[in-house]
This record gives sequence, structure tokens and C-alpha cells, in this order.
Amino acid sequence: MFVGALILSTVSVQAATSNQYGITIDGNFSDWSDKTMTSLKETGDDYNIKKACLLADNDNVYFYLNMSPEHGGGYSTLQPSGYELKVGNKTYWLTWQGVSGLSDGQTKSFTIYAYESDSTGGNVNKTLTQAQAVVHRYKTANGHNDIMEASIPLSELKVSGTTSQSISISNTNLGTQTLTTTGGSTGPILISSVGFLMAIAGVVTYQKRKKVSRLAHE
Repeated sequence: MFVGALILSTVSVQAATSNQYGITIDGNFSDWSDKTMTSLKETGDDYNIKKACLLADNDNVYFYLNMSPEHGGGYSTLQPSGYELKVGNKTYWLTWQGVSGLSDGQTKSFTIYAYESDSTGGNVNKTLTQAQAVVHRYKTANGHNDIMEASIPLSELKVSGTTSQSISISNTNLGTQTLTTTGGSTGPILISSVGFLMAIAGVVTYQKRKKVSRLAHE
């Protein structure tokens, strides 16, 4: 019972493991293949459909965007601006810096500029030096297509991750849809539940032993 109570009191405050999704920002997008994608498109436009994914843990926000997965043409050059990121009650405008001038077959790192929008002018207004971002362009039968992935540290946005904090990203240049996720992991909560069950089991075992001992003396 003591061990179970100890686990319950200590494990529940541990932070989630960083990058729990196994994502590496390196231009190899295979680690996104098992992630759920959202289609982004303008109303009535069934040709320029992009695929995107937004994930988060207690340390980072992860974003993936494929500009033209179905046709490899049309609106296939990476959109550099207009990304509205919301973390809890904070809003940031993101711009991809250094994504122009790509050649077919080229993979290129780029930087992310973040501006926090609030009544005071924003506490964050800078290039995120710890963010990681990569774009790749490949040649297609219809021209070319750009794919990108990025990780943005919550610490550089001056916020911390929680298990219930709503995080979303949208860009009206890409479509009317908004991607939403939550920061944090339920891992510590599940472990705490195990600790709680151990504590309960300890009480039950103690009660059974007490009953057996009483019967032996009767």
C-alpha cells in the first residue's frame, strides 16, 4: 500500500517524454506515414488539395505539409506565410524564411519567424533559433511538388505543454480547415492509475491477511 501510494504521489507530476511520435526533422518524411492527415482546400477547389498533420507533446509542436500529393502540380510551391498558430489563449503568426529558390530534388533547411499577436504587441517577435524545419522539392509529371516538416519548441513561444492545452494551426491561403491537437501525454496519468491500483490491492491483501489471522485464533 505504501509503495502504491508513493508511486501515485511521485509519477503523476512527471513530464511527458519529448518527441513521443518518433519524428525526426531531416527531410525523410516516412515517419509521418502512419500519422492521420487532414485535407486542406478552398471551397469548391477539388484539384489543389494539400495534406497536413499537426501533433504536439510537452515540448514541441510538429507540423507536416504536402502541397500537392495527388497531382504534383497546380498550387504545389510551398506557401511561406499566413500560418496562424494558437497555443491555449495565445496566437502566433508564423512565416517560413528561406524557402524560395528550391531546385528539383533539393532538400533545404529553413527558419521560422514567429510573431505573437496580443494587445501589448507580443512577447515573441523573432526568428525561432531552436525550431527545426526542412522542405523538399521533387520533380513530377505536372511540374514539381514541395513537402515540409517542422518542430517548434513550446519554450521559444514562452508557453509550457499540458495534457489538455488546445493547439491549432490554419492558413487561409491553403484552405478553410483548421488542424487541432492537444499538447501533452496521458502516459503519466496511466502510470498513476497503476499506482492507485497497487495501493488498493495492498489494502485488499492486508484485509484478507487480517481476516485469516483472526480465524486462526478463533
